[in-house]
Amino acid sequence: MRVVDRPAKTSLRAKLHQAVNAAAMGPPSLKPQSALLFLIPFALATGVIPQGFCAESCQNCLRSVRFNDSDPTASDLVHSCRSRLALSSTYLCLDLNCGAQSGHQALREHNATCQRTLGVSIPPLSIIANFTSDDISRIRRISKNDSFGPEQPLCEAVVPSSEFFIAWVETLDAWSLATAVFWIFVVTIGVINRTYLALYHSRGLRHSLCSTRIPKGSRAWLKRNLILPATFGYRCAQSVWWCTVPPRIQSLTILVFLIMNVAFTVRGYRVTSGNFYFHDVIDQLLRYVSDRAGIISFVNFPVIWLFGVRNNVALWLTGWDFGTFNNFHRWCARIATIEAVIHSIGYICLAIRYGGRDYLFLQVFKWYWNAGLMAMTFMCLLLPCSVYWMRSQHYEAFLIVHIVLSVLLLLTMLGHVSIFKGQFNSLFWIPAFIWLSDRLMRLFRIFDFNPQPWCTNALAVNDASANIVQLSIPISNRAACKPQPGRFYYLMVLDDTRCWESHPFTVASASARPPLNPEDSDEQTSLLFAAANSAGSGNYGAKHSSTDHMTFLIRPYNSFTSRLRDLAVNARYLKVLVEGPYGNTHPLHMYSHVVFIVGGTGVITPLSYLSLLRGERRTPTELHWAVRESALVQIVTERYLDTALGSSGFSLELYMSSRSGDCPIRQLPSQVRQQPRRPHIPEIIASAVVKVCQGSLAVVACGPEGMVDDTRLAVVDALKSAKCQIDYFQESFHW
Repeated sequence: MRVVDRPAKTSLRAKLHQAVNAAAMGPPSLKPQSALLFLIPFALATGVIPQGFCAESCQNCLRSVRFNDSDPTASDLVHSCRSRLALSSTYLCLDLNCGAQSGHQALREHNATCQRTLGVSIPPLSIIANFTSDDISRIRRISKNDSFGPEQPLCEAVVPSSEFFIAWVETLDAWSLATAVFWIFVVTIGVINRTYLALYHSRGLRHSLCSTRIPKGSRAWLKRNLILPATFGYRCAQSVWWCTVPPRIQSLTILVFLIMNVAFTVRGYRVTSGNFYFHDVIDQLLRYVSDRAGIISFVNFPVIWLFGVRNNVALWLTGWDFGTFNNFHRWCARIATIEAVIHSIGYICLAIRYGGRDYLFLQVFKWYWNAGLMAMTFMCLLLPCSVYWMRSQHYEAFLIVHIVLSVLLLLTMLGHVSIFKGQFNSLFWIPAFIWLSDRLMRLFRIFDFNPQPWCTNALAVNDASANIVQLSIPISNRAACKPQPGRFYYLMVLDDTRCWESHPFTVASASARPPLNPEDSDEQTSLLFAAANSAGSGNYGAKHSSTDHMTFLIRPYNSFTSRLRDLAVNARYLKVLVEGPYGNTHPLHMYSHVVFIVGGTGVITPLSYLSLLRGERRTPTELHWAVRESALVQIVTERYLDTALGSSGFSLELYMSSRSGDCPIRQLPSQVRQQPRRPHIPEIIASAVVKVCQGSLAVVACGPEGMVDDTRLAVVDALKSAKCQIDYFQESFHW
């Protein structure tokens, strides 16, 4: 908003820039103040100060000031409508600090309030037209420590100092940025932790970092009480009712985020009897709380979308697994939904209090109102459609509903904030950009694995006695990212009736030739792929016999895996799209001892780490495997574990609660022991701790939820008295 007919006016922006330049040449004591003065023009030029915050900051700075051209004892509203000096001060503040659109909008709203409440109109902007730049420079600046009550009315117009104005802007804007800053802080901690661990596990730097490590007792206390335990007692991987409860450290992070959202929603309001817009205190609170809750809910959208995609930059930076950010994604969405409901209910109550049900009915004809109600409805529908039971039992239905409702939510939110003329549009475009970037990154991963992804032929073999589907996929020599231990890929079967479905599977092994062949059932050695040894074109055939292949062991359940089993009843080639790799490789080879506790097809995890653990260091490794099908044991021991079982430092403990009589296990090496019972996990961990003594122990769990929770609890209990370093890794994928 520019004031016209002002002779030889020098803008405040220019004056502040001059002050900064002068401060750079002046005494050091002047520089902090000049730097603060520079914040206003910089913030306005870059759009850092939102338009609504700018106008509201001017009003808040001048609200307590009284002038002698009106009754000093009158309410704030009466004084702001009738005092010409008060209005001149407000106009000058808006002119100096805010844009034209923000200033005109604020004056229109203030004029409407004065007309509706007092029946008077405020004077035009021309009342400050005669103020020159020299006049403005001589106008008194008031600070936040000044007091001008009814006993000390002023006789001239004033403007807030830059420090006072910036303080109000920061006060109004802090809560809208704090939620994003919180997650930046959380991710930063993850980055620091990952960097430290990478340096610590580096052989060249490990010795030098030993002196700077956290004391062993403190590290054990943190793991035992904060990082590893379930939030309450025992259940973590297992569901509680229709939901899952994250580990304690994640739950505490979510709790802090919840407290921040509650605090920023309910605190910081200045309720007065002479409010500009609402006389009644209840109306003021309804308006303030509703506005604040709605804005914070929308501000959470970028974080919700970022934490919900596969290609999450925060995941890459921290090295945390997808399940961690999925937990953050779900709880941020739940908190944002509650805030959206508060926002909607508050405005409905406000409309009823203002004009009754008839006035509320009139709002139905306004697009922004209907768009807001639809957005809130979509958010509420997303919650029951995303419970653990829905995700685990009907994942494809959950995914379709989730995508459709999320798209509708974003579009209706864009319509809801359309009345703000683009002020909040970035909160629509950021999630849209995140979603689009994730889709493009998925395509990149598919084409990186094979530049001709539609030509990838996978050999699928179903073994009914083992209740397992073995899927062997050739690896293109052009792939930049090769299979590594613990990594997983999303697979889409183009021959399937639902070829668009994509599901994650961990690579069991990678070998220099296909371990599966319809005409050849000879025993093959499972070797995890080394990047330097890749060769081949990526298709099956005699001319590609030396092509590297990766093999997946897939247990058929329902939906996608059951259809895959039906396709592989008679060994056949399937066209597949491969997207990946995803996940992280844990430095298990850097530990003194490694214990795997797995169930069923969870044996895939130790299989994928074999080449890493049986390399030059030959890390002592225990594999405790609870399995029902003896045929599966036969396949794994003969095709994937034969080399490991023939070497020292590797032992396999089988726990078979039931056996198939028509498929007995053949003679097994001496390193294999069979027990007709379930594994006693605390005993396994305690025995490993005794073996390690003063060294380091890595415990890896992969299997049914109950087994994973048992292992977590056993590790937490072992940390109470263990003298060695114990780290726990959970390799189970949860939606």
